[in-house]
Amino acid sequence: MKRRGYIALMLAALMGSAGLGVGGYFWSVGHVRRWTGRPELGYVGCNHCHFVSLEKMPWSHPRPRHAAPAGLAVTPDGTRLFVALDDRDELAEADTATRKITRRVAVAGGPFGLALDPTGERLYVVCRDADRVAVLDTRDLRELDSIEVGTAPVSIAFGRTPAGDRLVVANSMSDNVSVLSVAPLEELARREAGREPYAVALAADASVAYVANRLAIPADYLSRPDAELTLIDPAGGRILARHPLISAHLSEGVAVVPHRGWALTPLIQVRNLVPITQVVQGWVMSTGLAVSQGRDAVTQVPLDEANAFFADPAAIVVDPAGQRAYVVSAGSDAVSVVDLDKLGHWLAHADAATRQDAIHDLSLAAEYVVARIPTGRNPRHAALSPDGRALFVSERLEDRVLVVDTASLQPLGHIVLGDGGAADPIRRGERVFTKAAHTFQNQFSCRSCHPDGHVDGLSYDFDGDGIGDNLLDNRTLQGVGKTEPFKWIGKNPSLEVQCGPRFARVLMRTDPIPPADLKDLTAYLESLPPPRWERKQQLELTPAQERGRRLFFATVTPAGQPIPRDRQCHTCHRPPLFTNRLLSSVGTKAPTDATDQFDAPHLLGIAHSAPYLHDGRAKTLEELWTIYQTNDLHGVSSYWSKHMLNDLIEYLKTL
Repeated sequence: MKRRGYIALMLAALMGSAGLGVGGYFWSVGHVRRWTGRPELGYVGCNHCHFVSLEKMPWSHPRPRHAAPAGLAVTPDGTRLFVALDDRDELAEADTATRKITRRVAVAGGPFGLALDPTGERLYVVCRDADRVAVLDTRDLRELDSIEVGTAPVSIAFGRTPAGDRLVVANSMSDNVSVLSVAPLEELARREAGREPYAVALAADASVAYVANRLAIPADYLSRPDAELTLIDPAGGRILARHPLISAHLSEGVAVVPHRGWALTPLIQVRNLVPITQVVQGWVMSTGLAVSQGRDAVTQVPLDEANAFFADPAAIVVDPAGQRAYVVSAGSDAVSVVDLDKLGHWLAHADAATRQDAIHDLSLAAEYVVARIPTGRNPRHAALSPDGRALFVSERLEDRVLVVDTASLQPLGHIVLGDGGAADPIRRGERVFTKAAHTFQNQFSCRSCHPDGHVDGLSYDFDGDGIGDNLLDNRTLQGVGKTEPFKWIGKNPSLEVQCGPRFARVLMRTDPIPPADLKDLTAYLESLPPPRWERKQQLELTPAQERGRRLFFATVTPAGQPIPRDRQCHTCHRPPLFTNRLLSSVGTKAPTDATDQFDAPHLLGIAHSAPYLHDGRAKTLEELWTIYQTNDLHGVSSYWSKHMLNDLIEYLKTL
């Protein structure tokens, strides 16, 4: 009897558990349907809406900080090299003869770009995270002055004009350029550039400042993307010209060639609407150099070879004689040496048609590229000694600066800044992210499409679902941790799946990333915070932003009409990540799309990730509702006034 009693009890317990499980399942389904307003939904895990905390996000945790070198500046006498260490909020000084660090000093706000005055007495530092320019005395590295500029300044150049000394600053996130006087330190003008102004160089007489803009701005999502080289008068801050860089992006450097009147801008020639099948033809991304002669003529020439690519061009420097240019390739860990006399000879003898098609001729680089210098991981910045005999290259993910003898093109040694971070999985993952060797013939890296883990603003044609079908906007990776599933149609359940065999088959056209590297890559991606996240948490909402917040969380119209739950903004974009991680139909299916169900993206940092919608057709946040809203499917907006829409946009910019 006792044994039978135990058996009966166990059976009752099992039946009760099964009943609770079945009842819990149906309750959960009903709960989800009720709170999403979508009766077709099946079971959805609780963590889509609950148990989510920003404090638990991988990107909110402290991470190791590394002595990653950014901007470089050599003193006029060639004896000292200054190195910006943005990740550590430091500036380092090195002796160029001994290649030893002599001093370090704290500089708040992520020091990134550097410029010296002609005497070498004043060092000007742009602090990317603090939106400021700091002035340091090079004798004791004491900060003498500071001024606020645009958002996320990354590059600075000094020039002496007839109107006085000037500083020209590229403000990457506010898409503008600040022109400053030096004495007194004041902002004279702030001019609109292209998208993400990233590098600045001044003509020898400071008559023109050349500003390279990192990203392209397509006229619409189906058009050719063009970047911009912006020409500015440093004396008065007036825009002189805007040179389009045809079908180009990732322009992170610019240099002026003495005695020739040229400006040189490295770039990626991107063919984003060519089906990705063409990766094996070297036809999706290739590296080139834009040669601007005067204020009108721009010729693009290749830096790649037919079977060897040099991905992610970054810095460029030119020797004092104007005979050689050194172009850093951050994805291929190399410096390309360009003979400018040979390039000039080719330009002088090429007709207009040949110049126009030159960027597509990968046999042409042999005419003027005379050497490739290997470097450590992820070289990003460069500087030359005043006599041109020593080249300094920042090996960012090695925590060191490479020193090269320009006569022999052989390394002289390194200036060591840190331990390289090999024990840090996030640092190792960043190395994978920036490494082009994983792709066919080293054509591109993850960073080629996601600079700083963000967006390139382009739409792509992935051929796995049909050529010309299902165009996809490139989504940001900043703040992407724990927002699975991934891809616009939500078919990849994890970052490992997203970046593993799928990535190899569709994009790399080569072997998958090894498992250990893939694990590190995932750690790096999950560590990327949304743009300006820490600073935004410290700000109070303005009256307009508060009105926008109330509109975002509205459940009824001002007239008291209930808004259907499935069309309330916060239903799909549920805080704190501002996504419910579900597929939804918002009336944006294009004729070439196979589905009308798209993943609800998180909205953290949404103001900086244009364009919008799954195919990138909306150029601005406003266009989501002024042009591409369909029958109140993407939120009920038909009752909004222009002022209400403006308030909503202001609120979204705070996320």
